Amino acid sequence: MVDAGDVSAEWDRNAENWSESIAQGFDHINDLFGVPFFLDALGDIQNLDILDAGCGEGRSSRQLSARGARVTGVDVSAKMIAEAVSKESQEPSGIIYHTVSCTDLRNFSAGSFDLVTSYMAFMDMPQLNLVLRECYRVVRSGGRIAFLVRHPCFFTPGFSIYPGKIGEGGGLRVTHYFFEKPYQERWGFRGMADDSSDDSFVVTRFPYTLSDYVSMMTDAGFGITTLLEPRPSKEICSRLPKLSFWQRHAALYLFIAGIKP
Repeated sequence: MVDAGDVSAEWDRNAENWSESIAQGFDHINDLFGVPFFLDALGDIQNLDILDAGCGEGRSSRQLSARGARVTGVDVSAKMIAEAVSKESQEPSGIIYHTVSCTDLRNFSAGSFDLVTSYMAFMDMPQLNLVLRECYRVVRSGGRIAFLVRHPCFFTPGFSIYPGKIGEGGGLRVTHYFFEKPYQERWGFRGMADDSSDDSFVVTRFPYTLSDYVSMMTDAGFGITTLLEPRPSKEICSRLPKLSFWQRHAALYLFIAGIKP
């Protein structure tokens, strides 16, 4: 069984390369499409107390802070948090970081935050049901949760991309959607739809289904308010042509938001 310790060790190994890749702007798809969509979907976050769950080296936390929120970032990887703290020291914005598993947020009292966010992290967390229960506990009554993940219907354990003639501009093969065990994926920032792969990172994925995300949200107590499958615009595709594949064939992301009654 893969636990938080295993995930922590894995991301510790990835941390330095990951942080440098983010700093160099290699994550084109998230920088151009995913992050702007996520921030816009959150709406006005000025002066909100936000817990950024699975913050990694702090990219999402910095983006939230830049929009006027008071941000606390947490991650299970000590080395990822060290990278985040280093970047905060270089350009201080008031973000506070903690090395902690999101399955146990005992550092924070009940009702500490207006909003819990998670950007592209929940699909990499074991025991997500416990994570969401802890998120529910630390958010205030009337507060919100919002997260973005790889779309589970298309990024399955057996997915592969066909650049050839299946439809216009290739196609997508999806298998093992109901695969129930964690699996490792080796990948890099190049390799999305039309580039050669640079296998820089090894990441354990937890193949939660769409219904898993919905049921775990409601079981934790959240009322779901928003479920979106963002599609890149023609303008974004003109700036990053590889996104044209995803505009034609499938959703890259799944966005879910909810409220604590």
